[in-house]
Amino acid sequence: MAVVLFFIFSCSGIVSKGVPKESKQQYSYVDGSGKLLLTREHKLLKNKLITRTQISANEGSSLKPLEKSIMVSQLGTIKQNKSRIMVMRPFASEFTVWLEGKRYDSKMRLDAQSKSMQVELDSPEEKWKGKSNVPVPKGKQFCFFSQIPDCLYHNLLLTKAMGHKNEKVSFYVVWEGYPYVQDQFSGVGSNLFVPAKLRYDGEDKGIRRFSVHVEGQSIIYHFSKNFDFVRMFWIDQGITIVPPSEETADIDE
Repeated sequence: MAVVLFFIFSCSGIVSKGVPKESKQQYSYVDGSGKLLLTREHKLLKNKLITRTQISANEGSSLKPLEKSIMVSQLGTIKQNKSRIMVMRPFASEFTVWLEGKRYDSKMRLDAQSKSMQVELDSPEEKWKGKSNVPVPKGKQFCFFSQIPDCLYHNLLLTKAMGHKNEKVSFYVVWEGYPYVQDQFSGVGSNLFVPAKLRYDGEDKGIRRFSVHVEGQSIIYHFSKNFDFVRMFWIDQGITIVPPSEETADIDE
């Protein structure tokens, strides 16, 4: 990760066809435990991309949060050959999940000097307590997992994948829920940083389809022509995210 040569880039210089709305959106989130509600919002504030997500369960007339996160990444450029490329640098995150009624927290912050992510855990279990530093692998593009739709747009990887239809674009997934996510999802390994590949799968009825390949699994993302996040399908984990109006409809993945 090019920490030293990272330059902040003004968001006014971004050139891309279509701009996603920066507003709070709700989705139907279905996994092995049943049907839940996902609320997500993102905003580009100066050079920082801020994304909030929350997964909740209906409990009578109120909502019970089961998982929530906030992620902050910095938009900038790094030198590549004789030009500069747009990159997104994960800067900090806070993640909370409730498992069997108990609260598990994970906080992260990038330490540019040591080129590592500082991780602070607090949970009912001794193995998931305390602080540690995880080295950042060499790479150019990084995205927090729950920030993938926003991150891939702002670092121009979606348009890059569209321009190279027969190629896969490389980046790293950063699990903001590390290390708890390894207990929640199957087959995702045990690392904070995981190499991934992005591919453009074409357009149908105004929906642009992309697939992210990580740890041998494929996650399908649907975007509008303005790159608004529309749907996600993660078949291996049994996870489906769709607008509430489509929760009972059959969607062609």
